[in-house]
Amino acid sequence: MNGASASVQRIAFRSTWFVLLFLAYTARLLHAIGQSDSRSIKSFHDDVLNITYYYPATFVPAPPNSTPVDPSKCIKSTLVAYSTGPGESSSFSLSTIDDICPATLRTAIELGHFTREQLLRQLQQYGQPEITQEPSRYAIAGHPAAITVASVAIPAAGSKVAQVMFAAKACALGNIAVKPRRRSDPAEPVSHVVCFDFNTQNGGMLAQMYSFIIQFDNAQLQPMFPGSVIRATEVTTGR
Repeated sequence: MNGASASVQRIAFRSTWFVLLFLAYTARLLHAIGQSDSRSIKSFHDDVLNITYYYPATFVPAPPNSTPVDPSKCIKSTLVAYSTGPGESSSFSLSTIDDICPATLRTAIELGHFTREQLLRQLQQYGQPEITQEPSRYAIAGHPAAITVASVAIPAAGSKVAQVMFAAKACALGNIAVKPRRRSDPAEPVSHVVCFDFNTQNGGMLAQMYSFIIQFDNAQLQPMFPGSVIRATEVTTGR
């Protein structure tokens, strides 16, 4: 077997394993939701947008007023949570951009470019970030979405050893544009964009974010990331 064939087989094996891991995560999560098991799953309901998020119970919400606030007040943080498992250093946040800041909303609606630009900006405080997954577009229950994945090497400082931070940012249109019945009628504008940020210093924990579930307007539960996005992300980060 030549080197190229071996490399392809390794990627195929990792992709298959990753998808199976995702299915196992999702199955456990959906079962926990069905059983209302607060030991395995937690939920957060955005009353304003009527969106419910489900996430692993190993994450604990940050205390109120303990997280940074966007100076422009255009990106509203709705939930920030940190992992509490042994040896874990992961966190995630949920945020919303609405029409209070029209210019920011127009930029966020682009999704792919917005996730890339915002992720790089967030990681630049630690060092020189590297995009490991260019923006990938997909849909969640008909809501257009996009995800970007990146990493940054954090140099050693004082007693702290050098580390690598892995991060992902995904955004989706909060409402689906409805086509007007008549051409002369204006189309319903997109009123808000919802975003999900995930950070970890353990590359293996990136798989954890694929167990997150979202529910728009009391509709059917949907994974935040479909299998196609998982495979694309795994191939580019599993080098």
